[in-house]
Amino acid sequence: MPPDSGPDTIALPELEPERDELDRYLEDTIVVDWQTPAVADKARELCEGVVEEEARVRALFEFVRDEIVHSFDGDSEALPCNASQVLREGTGLCYAKSHLLAAMLRARGIPAGFCYMRIRSDEAKRGYVLHGLVAAYLHSCERWVLLDARGNNGEVQTEFRVDPPSLAYTPDAEEGEQLFPLILTRPAKRVVDLLDYAEDLTQVRNNLPDEF
Repeated sequence: MPPDSGPDTIALPELEPERDELDRYLEDTIVVDWQTPAVADKARELCEGVVEEEARVRALFEFVRDEIVHSFDGDSEALPCNASQVLREGTGLCYAKSHLLAAMLRARGIPAGFCYMRIRSDEAKRGYVLHGLVAAYLHSCERWVLLDARGNNGEVQTEFRVDPPSLAYTPDAEEGEQLFPLILTRPAKRVVDLLDYAEDLTQVRNNLPDEF
């Protein structure tokens, strides 16, 4: 996957919620299991004493970005999917990290959903892979904000930013890349199935989806 070439230089499509009801973005599910005590307690701990909404979102985002190692950057073979599994293992793909971030946001009453970006990859069978993101609704500014908690390394750097979003990868329309603006209430089934049924990280790497 290519490094970020500058999110400030392109215009991203306006985000479109799948559902109008914000409470649909607060649901506890099998994958986004925010009511699991470990997830709820960690979210509470990270936000303790933090009053402002943006500061709470930043604290949760930076924890997932920095403390949960991206699977391709570490040496663990764990393939967690559910938020509680990701927290326990301390590692995960961008998809898995987004599950945890969304869960912890929901645990603190902040609506959160899932977005995906298609980017080029020379290693992919079809030449493209999906990258997973979180969209959080900030009541303080009445808008959805994209969060990319992929994790920083020598090529990728993201930070908490409301506008413009800070993204690990910049979609290049001329290369067939794009940000899909739809904000899903639940993670894409293809993503969940891949993480649930793949035998190892190599199989995941070889079968990353390019659409949802």
